[in-house]
Amino acid sequence: MGRVRTIEISATVGAAGTGSTTTSAIVHGKILAVEVNYPTNTVTVDLDSQEMVSQKIVDLAAANTDAVIYPRTPAQDNTGTDVTYDGTNEIYTPIVVNGRIKLSLASGTATEVVKVAIHYED
Repeated sequence: MGRVRTIEISATVGAAGTGSTTTSAIVHGKILAVEVNYPTNTVTVDLDSQEMVSQKIVDLAAANTDAVIYPRTPAQDNTGTDVTYDGTNEIYTPIVVNGRIKLSLASGTATEVVKVAIHYED
């Protein structure tokens, strides 16, 4: 088991309530948990990796209740087929990231700030 690290990023909703984005420093490892600290008003929040092929890490509809999320993705075999226990129930694994993570706010109340803490194992 590697070291557990935390990286924090934040983004501010634009002056007209328009979306905004920001990117993290480089992250290498398995995403263990994501803490989302919302402002008072509702905001739509997305986290995506910024690798050659982007991965969706978190996709939250407009909300304003702080949350801790443990994002997972279906495990796959060497052909890209999802692995299951019994042919129907998928096995899930942590999302692996090797690069920057983009925080996107799609909409919200002007100048509201969303803070995100990403806990990962390197």
